[in-house]
Amino acid sequence: MKISYNWLKELVPTQMEINEFCAKLTMFGLEVEEVIQPGKELEHIVIGKVISVEQHPNADKLSLCRVDVGEEEPLSIICGAPNVVKDILVPVAKIGAKLGDFKIKKVMLRGVESFGMICSESELGISDDHSGIMIIGQNFEPGAPFADAMGMNDHIIEVEVTPNRPDLLGMIGVAREVAVMLDTDYTPSEITFEESDVKTESEISVIIEDAEKCPRYCARMIKGITVQPSPAWMQRKLIASGLRPINNIVDTTNYVLLEYGHPLHAFDYAKIKDNTIVVRTAKDKEKMMLLDDNELTLHSDNLLIADKKHPLALAGIMGGLDSSINDTTKDVVIECAYFDPRNIRASALEYGLQTESSYRFERGMDPNGLVEVIDRAAQLMQLTGGGEILSGIVDCYPYQITPKILPLRVSRTNSILNANMSADEVEKYLNNFEFSTKKTTQDSFEVTIPTFRPDIEREIDIIEELARCYGYNNVESHFWINRIDNKQKRTVVRLAKNHLISLGFFEVNNMSFASTDDLDTLKIPNDDYRRNLVELANPMGEQFSIMRSTLIPDLLRNAGLNLSYKFENFKLFELNRIYLKEGEDAYAEPTYLTGVIVGEFEPFYWKEKRGVTSFYDVKGVVESVFSKVHCMKNITFKLSHQPYYKKDSAADIFLEDKKIGSCGIMKDEILHSFDIEASVMMFDINMSNIIPLYNEKEIHFEEIVKYPPVLRDIAVIAPSQIEVETIEQSIKSVDPNIIQDIQLFDLYTGKQVKQGCRSLAFNITFQSKTSTLTDKYVDKLFDNIVSKLSREHQIELRQE
Repeated sequence: MKISYNWLKELVPTQMEINEFCAKLTMFGLEVEEVIQPGKELEHIVIGKVISVEQHPNADKLSLCRVDVGEEEPLSIICGAPNVVKDILVPVAKIGAKLGDFKIKKVMLRGVESFGMICSESELGISDDHSGIMIIGQNFEPGAPFADAMGMNDHIIEVEVTPNRPDLLGMIGVAREVAVMLDTDYTPSEITFEESDVKTESEISVIIEDAEKCPRYCARMIKGITVQPSPAWMQRKLIASGLRPINNIVDTTNYVLLEYGHPLHAFDYAKIKDNTIVVRTAKDKEKMMLLDDNELTLHSDNLLIADKKHPLALAGIMGGLDSSINDTTKDVVIECAYFDPRNIRASALEYGLQTESSYRFERGMDPNGLVEVIDRAAQLMQLTGGGEILSGIVDCYPYQITPKILPLRVSRTNSILNANMSADEVEKYLNNFEFSTKKTTQDSFEVTIPTFRPDIEREIDIIEELARCYGYNNVESHFWINRIDNKQKRTVVRLAKNHLISLGFFEVNNMSFASTDDLDTLKIPNDDYRRNLVELANPMGEQFSIMRSTLIPDLLRNAGLNLSYKFENFKLFELNRIYLKEGEDAYAEPTYLTGVIVGEFEPFYWKEKRGVTSFYDVKGVVESVFSKVHCMKNITFKLSHQPYYKKDSAADIFLEDKKIGSCGIMKDEILHSFDIEASVMMFDINMSNIIPLYNEKEIHFEEIVKYPPVLRDIAVIAPSQIEVETIEQSIKSVDPNIIQDIQLFDLYTGKQVKQGCRSLAFNITFQSKTSTLTDKYVDKLFDNIVSKLSREHQIELRQE
């Protein structure tokens, strides 16, 4: 956005030096990218009047011109532009002037001397037009400095306007911001004019066929206007803002665009069939010719301004050639509308038409500011071209867009900004932004947000505006202690993930949305904690109606997908949160580690046979994870009755007396529901119970025992209901300091074992840290073990 500092000072009284002003503007939130002084580069360029034009004696395409530049003698200048004629005013670069890197000197062209240069707009940096020399439409004395005459002794401030601030795309919006910044008032031009007795609605009617794409459309009409050059003051402001003056009608629409930031369009009333404007979508393959002589082939998503027969304009982007203003235009219809930004953006992108109009409409204009804008345009058109303004406005506004009302807490504002603003101070700042306020309590307001501020959507947005008024430099520094990061959790999660990956697992991440059908498929009972569901208020669909209370269904779906791609043996895990409802307004988000082992383990060595997976494989993975995070102590495994595991092939995991998970082999019928035909083992662990146990300080190093261990095997006949862990604990209790390890290596049930019992074989490691164990000592311990098992559990030593 280019801001003319001279124009801005007409709206907001300030005498601030330009560098100070720009620094303050940047700190207020409008970042200044560049400041240009266009007049600084135009030294030695003056207004000249062409006295005569003659053919160059030695060149067909060159003219020999005599130009009055206010000196005793006119200058002889050779010009190659086709539009140079007698008695026009032109910009003349005298000898010594610099145009960019090019310095004007006396030159000899085809045997004739030239003492200067008549310039085009492109050469002066005013626009990209280099089709001919610039013709000045106002009356100036020859010799007047060009920069002074065209109002270019100005500072043009280029600011970065973010896409959510369309109100800053006009001088009025910028003046409003600057007035708040300087704690003063801004003064927009007064809009006054006389209307004729003829009503606009009697001369033109408006029909909106697509109110979604065009919620509001206003039309005004001026009759008997004269199309002529616009006045010098208007041309100066247009040129300073980078726009080329054309005529008073077009210049007025551009001027009001720059002033209010809202695009307008002017139609030649005589070219509107049946005196009716229709806002409609285009017909498929409908064609129209734009002002830039490009013909478009349209479709039903493009919005048009049309009459009863033909398109008049591509809405919000560019007018049509057939309804354009020309020198014979007498009656003008002014359009001021609000279009759906999404539609304008899509059409502009599709046809590659980035115009001043589309740039603004696609960011969202103020739907409730149209009357002021169209009245200002009517005032300026009458001022510059005469005519009579018809009475009233044709205003089609089917569904009114109302301002947002948001709550604001003063205490919340002060807390976020680390400030100490009073309620009165807050109210004053808000009123300066033209936000209406209603005090609801001593600490809070209801704030009505004007529709020219679409960026204000929440309380925090209002607080951000107050921060700009309060001043970022006034916000006291405060050190905030970051309590978000849980180092203990982060460490355990990292250790668990890295360990599983080292075991050949692949990590997956699934969406947190799920369906109650997943719990039914797993046959989870109604009284299970996983039935305490967190339901979504506005779900994407039935299959995403809840926050998932278990990771198991997603892991099984992942397994099924990989199996469908012919991957037969793989391991997956997910470490993520689940969501549970604990009360009316109470929720829990425990972290779970869930994994699957599908198919068979790959052999470690080519000579080895591929091992068939068993329950002990998945149990071993679980134990290794607990060992990795130093939490194996007090972990026990007991027979599980979860409905999705095979009978006698699963275990529940307990931390002391609290159940924290399970592991086992999945039932085939459950797997078939997920299109899985392979064997799958699963583990599911509540890591939220494990994480608090991790303590890096408990990790310590011990010297390797230098005395040799003694290994003994023991085979026993034990009742089937006695768990292996119970037997191991009994063996260990005989002498915990000497009995270092107990490993089950064989389990047998068959004809040689009496009914209700099973044969178990253990390998026991005896080792002392202080001396070498003798056979006699170990034999005695072995006898004590046999005696204790028989006495406490009726377990007999197996006889060969």
